[in-house]
Amino acid sequence: MRLKTLLLGGALLLTSLSWAQTSKTDKVIKGRIEMKTFMNDQDLAWFYHGVNSYTPNDKMVDYIKSNRGKYNIIALIGTWDETSRQLLPKLYKTMILASSEEQIMVWGADEKLQTDAPTDYKLKKVPTFIIMKDGKEEGRLVGESKETIESEVARLLLKMNRKEKGE
Repeated sequence: MRLKTLLLGGALLLTSLSWAQTSKTDKVIKGRIEMKTFMNDQDLAWFYHGVNSYTPNDKMVDYIKSNRGKYNIIALIGTWDETSRQLLPKLYKTMILASSEEQIMVWGADEKLQTDAPTDYKLKKVPTFIIMKDGKEEGRLVGESKETIESEVARLLLKMNRKEKGE
């Protein structure tokens, strides 16, 4: 009887500990978010895990890398939003491999989609990734993507390059 009680108590303790470790926090960060915040804030561990577990397409990364310096990306995300939690780490991993991570500026939005950004990006849904060239919007990815994040970014860069060449 005593052994059963001890085993049951131990199982309950382990279950509650494992639940506490896997439960997600819905921390809301509004405003500019620096990379060091993602790396150092325990409530944002989803970012670190997402970056380390994603393997982007090499050909798409090479194309993005070949266009390095021609664009910037404004990432409007919700740290509380599951789609943002999935796509932002994938975008960062892609940009890190393309040696372009310094070209991303991240703005956190609250549940009312307010970011406190100095520019009105007309945010309607998170995440929204805006490709900018010379201060002008060239394209945007909104919400879940139909393709991989790197193929979506490469597609927008190709469109931007064709527009530039007058095609």
